[in-house]
Amino acid sequence: MSYALLLLLWVRSFSGDGTSFGGGGNNSGKKVTVFAIHHLMSAVLGLKTLSIFFESVRYHYIRVNGHAELWSFIYYGLTFVKGTFLFTVILLLGSGWSFFKPFLTPKERRVIYFVFILQIIDNIAVVVLTHETLGEQLYSDWSAILHLVDIISCCAILIPIVWQVNSLEQSLEQQDAANAVDGDGNKNGNAAPNGEVVLDSESTRLHEKLSLFRFFYLAVVAYIYFTRIVVYLIASSLSYNHTWWRYLIGEIGTLLFYVSIGMKFKPKVENEYSTVLQTEDFESGLSSSTATTASKPGNIELGSISAAKQAKSASSKLKD
Repeated sequence: MSYALLLLLWVRSFSGDGTSFGGGGNNSGKKVTVFAIHHLMSAVLGLKTLSIFFESVRYHYIRVNGHAELWSFIYYGLTFVKGTFLFTVILLLGSGWSFFKPFLTPKERRVIYFVFILQIIDNIAVVVLTHETLGEQLYSDWSAILHLVDIISCCAILIPIVWQVNSLEQSLEQQDAANAVDGDGNKNGNAAPNGEVVLDSESTRLHEKLSLFRFFYLAVVAYIYFTRIVVYLIASSLSYNHTWWRYLIGEIGTLLFYVSIGMKFKPKVENEYSTVLQTEDFESGLSSSTATTASKPGNIELGSISAAKQAKSASSKLKD
């Protein structure tokens, strides 16, 4: 019920009042901007709700009939899709896709494909473990594979976030250097008052984006540490009659993670996101896409090129 309620509040936040998820109403009268990543986050919540529902149905039929092959198949299928979607959304959020850029770099695509393959192996291990007996050699082998693949997947989803944080830190350093040059002698050719306002505004947006992704990195690390280590340590100290506490604590941690990320990345008025398509953000993306298209003429990042043109024209108008 908690995830269903969370999904309802999340979908209602798309309406534009800004008060349905996490507070912070929109008093400007402007419509909130809903990106593609928001719909993927809705899908994660929906899959999580369905997986918990079918898990309860599965246990009900096991208690009544002693078996539930059909419901087990549905449950494990939903669990696989939900896990894959969750890791993919974290990767896309960490890369800044949809919020700050409409494309993925080749490195980010490779990480996503790698995590997808790991999730397939992870779910194969889960299915094998459900048909084996605790204490058998095959059970121990697949259990070790499950934990290893899970740890590698958790480490892999942190890579795009680290890349994004490093990129923002470098952009911020360059922007601060540009501000210093403009303040010393107005060497960039703009009028000093106007130039100072534009540069300060850009620096502010970069600071906001950097703080957002640093929070996201810490939240993901905390979620991984809590659900993979803390919950395991708690479970090892529980008696048989209290093993359900392990799942309760794990679900509470997952729910808090969903709520915190949803409050940070919920739909807002477009300029509150330090709006997509700034010139600095696209220079690095365009350089990588240009190198790719030079070697592969048929693979052209049309979205990034047109977006960069819009960003440059908007920036020139703002400076004028």
